[in-house]
Amino acid sequence: MRADDRPTKTDRYMVKDLADELLLYDAEGAKVHVLNATMREIYLRCDGQHSVDDLARSLVAEFEIDEATAKKDTIEVLQQLIDLEIVSLGGSAARSATDGR
Repeated sequence: MRADDRPTKTDRYMVKDLADELLLYDAEGAKVHVLNATMREIYLRCDGQHSVDDLARSLVAEFEIDEATAKKDTIEVLQQLIDLEIVSLGGSAARSATDGR
């Protein structure tokens, strides 16, 4: 994963925002994932516009942590989300549970 990669949400999951957490579930209801606050913030910014470095900088501001920790955490979270096919380094946006799709 490169610093200038721009992750995007996949369209495999419906999303329900629970304020401090995010609930993601597939259309069949077979898979459900709950993202904690850190994962939620990273996931919400995976729009193809923000680079990995941008995402790390947002953690520095949001959680008042140092850049090295933010970069490490961002890469670890993104890799987990990629492995679960929740985000990709190319793709379309996830559907919102409230948008009727």
